[in-house]
Amino acid sequence: MARPLMLWAIVAALSAQSVYGFQLWHDVNRYDAYGNECKLREVRGIKCKPLCVNDLARCPESLQPSCPDGESFCADGACHAQCTDAIQSLNPCHCSRTGEQLPSAARGLVPCMSLTNVTIQQFRPWDANSDIRRACGAKAGIVDQSETVAVWGNGWLGGDVTAVWAECPPAPNPKFTFRESYWVATFSVNGALVLLLILWSLNKCWAERNVRKASAATTYTLNGSEAKRSGNPEAKGAIDVQDDDESEAMKLTGDLKHGAASSSDMDTTSTNSLTRDIKLLGYRSHIFGTLCVWSITLVTMLWICYLGVWTADYYGALPGSRKGVAFSLGLQNTHLMLASFLIVWGLTFAILLTLYIFKPHLRNFFRIRTLPAQGQYVCVVRPIREVKLLADKASWLQHRINIVTERLITLLSKDKDYSTCLVEKTSEGRIYFNYQCTRYVYDDQIQQYAPYEFDLGTSHRGLLAQAAGLSSKDAHYKQELVGPNFIDVHTPGVFGAFARELVSFFYIYQGIFLWAFYFYGYYQIGLVDTGIIIISASIKVTLRMQSEGRLKRMAEHEEPVMVLRDGEWSQISTKLLVPGDVIEVVSGAYMSCDCVLISGNAIMDESSLTGEPLSVRKFALRMDSGHYNSTGSGKMSSLFAGTTVSQVQPVLKSVDGLESPRVLALVKSTGTMSEKGQLVRQILFPSRIAFVFNEQMRIVVFILVLYAIFVMGMAVYLYNGNAVSIVFYGVFAISQLLSPLLPAAM
Repeated sequence: MARPLMLWAIVAALSAQSVYGFQLWHDVNRYDAYGNECKLREVRGIKCKPLCVNDLARCPESLQPSCPDGESFCADGACHAQCTDAIQSLNPCHCSRTGEQLPSAARGLVPCMSLTNVTIQQFRPWDANSDIRRACGAKAGIVDQSETVAVWGNGWLGGDVTAVWAECPPAPNPKFTFRESYWVATFSVNGALVLLLILWSLNKCWAERNVRKASAATTYTLNGSEAKRSGNPEAKGAIDVQDDDESEAMKLTGDLKHGAASSSDMDTTSTNSLTRDIKLLGYRSHIFGTLCVWSITLVTMLWICYLGVWTADYYGALPGSRKGVAFSLGLQNTHLMLASFLIVWGLTFAILLTLYIFKPHLRNFFRIRTLPAQGQYVCVVRPIREVKLLADKASWLQHRINIVTERLITLLSKDKDYSTCLVEKTSEGRIYFNYQCTRYVYDDQIQQYAPYEFDLGTSHRGLLAQAAGLSSKDAHYKQELVGPNFIDVHTPGVFGAFARELVSFFYIYQGIFLWAFYFYGYYQIGLVDTGIIIISASIKVTLRMQSEGRLKRMAEHEEPVMVLRDGEWSQISTKLLVPGDVIEVVSGAYMSCDCVLISGNAIMDESSLTGEPLSVRKFALRMDSGHYNSTGSGKMSSLFAGTTVSQVQPVLKSVDGLESPRVLALVKSTGTMSEKGQLVRQILFPSRIAFVFNEQMRIVVFILVLYAIFVMGMAVYLYNGNAVSIVFYGVFAISQLLSPLLPAAM
């Protein structure tokens, strides 16, 4: 029962719509499937075309005008009481042409009386017009048409030709004069933007000329812990010049050592990982550049709205005088309307794609480049290193596709991470910026930015000797260099989270291709796909915001702590701790920094870092000649950030350690230099990982692209050079091969 109902539903759906088809490879109805010529058939009720003359007296006798009394024969080929201008304009011999489109030879033509319908005994569909003219001429009493009657557009009155059949050729497509108001507005707005960009480019080149000269004159290199200077000693503020196109870039290499008193006070382990292969570019804002950015944003939004206007016009939904008139922007011509939409659609796609590709560079292009030490912003350029978890050996096809992909990634500058950071000042006037939750401070000695990390030493005696804590002055100085013991995790709101999600390439691809569905009468499919995409994006944004919220609560933990400064105990926030501080460890406390236990014992819950459910006992350092190593034997004296104190036990009497009624710990590392900080940093800024699945997906996309090219080739062949139909067919075919729902499925 279900199958007949399904067949009935399909037949009903097909019968509700008009279906048109044509045969491509042979003449219509001339040959059967076996190549035999079809038998000619009789066709009744064929309407004859008007016969046009320049004088009604030249009409055949059977077609001479004859009207009732009180009526006149008018130019529309019928009798009326009065031949008004409106009636006269309906002259069928003008073939709906007026003005310059009407040939001069056709201006004086008028129709004879209309012929009644004719019957053709042996009708040839492949030469229908000739059969119809022959039958209609015979009925009108015209014996020989070959010499006396011409066809409209192929011959005119003159010589032996006395009449013309009004077989009107297709009307020529209307053309834009480009003086239409919407085209004038389009060219004016975009022309003004182009002029603005040209003027900005000239201004930018002129303003940056000194930076290029300074970079070419002086070179600064780093070797070990010293910044060596070579080149022109008169040029100040120049930086390390690399052998690439970014002449004023600064590359941080070597074992950087920056400290409170001297370079020997520094620990280079974490610092090197934060400065490896980094390039810095300085920029400052310019009001002209800001104007250009807002202009590009406005024009992009106008292009999207303009695309919506053309879509509304397709359905006759424009307001005002155009309401209810379909294709009004396309001069009510289907071909012109579709072609114009494709141009607007393609340009909008090109603009959005260009903005996506150059998104990392766009804002800084509209700033003036300076030396990093002089800029309001610093752009951190860092290579993206991909961790590949792949099969042992890739296939030949996979290898070639990987080469092409890597070259494309390099060409589009997607092999580097570009982060622009605001340059700020400390209370003492030092300039710095925060990159990946780490403070980079400008060092006047080496003339570049670098993160600071203080080395408190490794000997047990040296660490225990710092049990007296810091002075307020020293703590303030270190706070200036390392920043607060607080990892600020930026989490956007709902609108910002959706904006961040929707600016990816796949969403741009989805939106622009689905817009073609909305335009071309397939809005039902577009609505369904759009709904699925919105639901998928909403789920993804919700899950991401929840994860970021949990990470933010963990990273931004802050609580009061007792600290020894200036020889006195005081309560401050853990946010203000710096390396070298001595703090009191109490039961239930959450460690916000890496510390070394210097007095007393503690039982620590390290499950948040290691996953180990059992608590770990920690012992204070001994007063001996040993050396502290946080990953080796010194781990038993290390209190790591992110762990919780379960229980403490002070040591009042000790032979080889410090005695104190409090359990004391020396702050070793804070912020992103701590164990928790490095973990948070890896979560917020993970390394790119390539799995076998990712590599094989490239082969799938490659096959789909080849198939899309084949489909486009078939469209070119089947549509016989109809460019508009080819493009629309190609868009719909590609959208099914590379489905807009692919990101939702993944």
